[in-house]
Amino acid sequence: MRESALWLYQKLTRRSRRELLDKLRERGEMPVAILFYHRIADKHPNGWTMSRKNFAEQLDWLQQHYDIVSLAEAQRRIQAPFCDRPTVALTFDDGYSENAEYAIPELARRNLTATYFVSTEFVRTGLPFPHDQKTGISLAPNTVAELRSFIDLGMEVGAHTRHHPDMGQVAEAGAIRNEIGGSIDDLRRWLKIDVRYFAFPYGLPQNVTQAAVDVISELGLAGFCTAYGALNWPKSIGFHLRRIHADPGVERLKNWLTLDRRKLEDTTELPFAESKQEPTAATDVAPKSFQLSRPQSS
Repeated sequence: MRESALWLYQKLTRRSRRELLDKLRERGEMPVAILFYHRIADKHPNGWTMSRKNFAEQLDWLQQHYDIVSLAEAQRRIQAPFCDRPTVALTFDDGYSENAEYAIPELARRNLTATYFVSTEFVRTGLPFPHDQKTGISLAPNTVAELRSFIDLGMEVGAHTRHHPDMGQVAEAGAIRNEIGGSIDDLRRWLKIDVRYFAFPYGLPQNVTQAAVDVISELGLAGFCTAYGALNWPKSIGFHLRRIHADPGVERLKNWLTLDRRKLEDTTELPFAESKQEPTAATDVAPKSFQLSRPQSS
């Protein structure tokens, strides 16, 4: 029912979406989308799993309408003074072994890349994630060998803490550094790679702290990802990379990425400054030149 309603809504707003898209493209203010997935599988569906068929359908649509780029290229376009290309980057969180069966090989078959964020303690021990254990279904995490194979297929591996805690609840400085820096050290030791990006577990404002962001900056990473459910606007610092959850169904994806005006007004209060050197305002907004002309969100 919701998919049908979204299809109708998009049809009714098609003209205004096209006008907005043309305006943003002309101004060089095309927002950059970063999607995140968790597990692509047909068995044991849950709230963080997408079917293989649905994943392929989303990739089909994205390849027809978007430049699908690496996270580093997406960040470059976010930081650039001008972006007129519809752009999306793909990411995965947690690290599920089943992604080695279909999702990652399918990306490689299409000559696409993604950044794959893993919580390293589960890779080390092979134990299931606590959020899976709560559902009564113990799903296998990735192995080091699988992560190596992902790199060989053109993927990038990023850090997602060691134990997948809510970092908003981790206050002790040593514990923060262990979760963030420790996961980076694990990946560097196992995979012999330069880890450039970190993704916060859960990723909502209450799960991010200034202390954690400071550690990420001190460790010299290129940026970090959240799950704020927002687009990224050109001319930004681009250290904080906002992501959108890739929900099942193509219509919800289309609704986001064809620029639903109701979703463009983002006034999320940031619980941190992006950079000690270049602190940002406390509100996550689009460029003022466009913000003045857009409606208030409902």
